[in-house]
Amino acid sequence: MSTSVSVDSLNSSTTSTTTTTSTSNTTIDFEDFISLLVTELQNQDPTDPVETSEYMSQLIGIESLEQLNNTYTLNATSQAISLIGKEVAYQTTDSSGNTTSATGTVDSVVAVSGSVYLIVDGTQVDLSSVYQVADASDSTTTA
Repeated sequence: MSTSVSVDSLNSSTTSTTTTTSTSNTTIDFEDFISLLVTELQNQDPTDPVETSEYMSQLIGIESLEQLNNTYTLNATSQAISLIGKEVAYQTTDSSGNTTSATGTVDSVVAVSGSVYLIVDGTQVDLSSVYQVADASDSTTTA
């Protein structure tokens, strides 16, 4: 994911700064939250401080999102593991935008940064790109 942000200076000069950020992980953990909390406390207006309950609410929200993400990953991993030994049909899109379909037998499962991939005849395939599943000897089950 690449984000480009342009910031113009406040004094109407033509100076600008462009920052490009690449990230593959959009999760926030407890240490990140504490770091953000300390920064917010350092920069808050002393005449209008933020309520403690507001911080607790933010912490609970982050914890809930983390638990949902963990549940999703566990569910997707369980679903993927159940496909080992099965014949799957999937679609892939190459760098020039061409979509192709392929079939193969699921050899194993890999989970990387919250995403679940199948290894199909040696090729890494995103679980979400599978559109048909069948027993290795039968090819009639559609997902």
